[in-house]
Amino acid sequence: MKQLPAATIRLLSSSQIITSVVSVVKELIENSLDAGATSIDVKLENYGFDKIEVRDNGEGIKAADAPVMAMKYYTSKINSHEDLENLTTYGFRGEALGSICCVAEVLITTRTAADNFSTQYVLDGSGHILSQKPSHLGQGKRVVLYTNILYLFCLNSLFKKKLLEYKCIALGLALIKAS
Repeated sequence: MKQLPAATIRLLSSSQIITSVVSVVKELIENSLDAGATSIDVKLENYGFDKIEVRDNGEGIKAADAPVMAMKYYTSKINSHEDLENLTTYGFRGEALGSICCVAEVLITTRTAADNFSTQYVLDGSGHILSQKPSHLGQGKRVVLYTNILYLFCLNSLFKKKLLEYKCIALGLALIKAS
C-alpha cells in the first residue's frame, strides 16, 4: 500500500464538494450572497462544461485576503467552532474555491469599495496565486472558470442524471432571465 500524491488527494476530496456544474454555480452564488451582492450574473458556455462565469456587485475580496482566498480551511466568517452556532452565512469561501481550483482553471477579478482599481488573479490547482494584474471591473467580484469538470463526472456513475440536471438549471436560468 502507498500514499496517494497530494494532487490526487485534493481532486478526490474536491469531488465531495464539487459534484456537478450545478454545485459549482451554487457555491459561487452563495459566495456572492455572503458578500452582500444585490446583483448576480451567471453565464454558462456549453452548459458549464467549457466555461462558468459568475459576476456580482458584492463587497469584493480585500487585497490582504487574496493570497488565501482559495486556500482550504481559510475563512473570514468564523474564528472557532463555537461560532458555528451563530453562523448567518451560506458557507466558507476557501472550501468552495479551493475545491473548484482542483477541477478548473480559475480567474478571479475583484474590487472592494476601498480599492482604486480591480485586480485579476489567476489561481493554480491548489488555490495559490499564479499571477495578478490590474483590471477594470467595478466593485464586486467576477469568477471565471475554464472547466475541466467533465473529468470529475467520469468518476460519477450518475453522469446521465447530472446532464439532465444541467439542462434543468439552464432552463431555470433562462426562465429567470426572461421574467
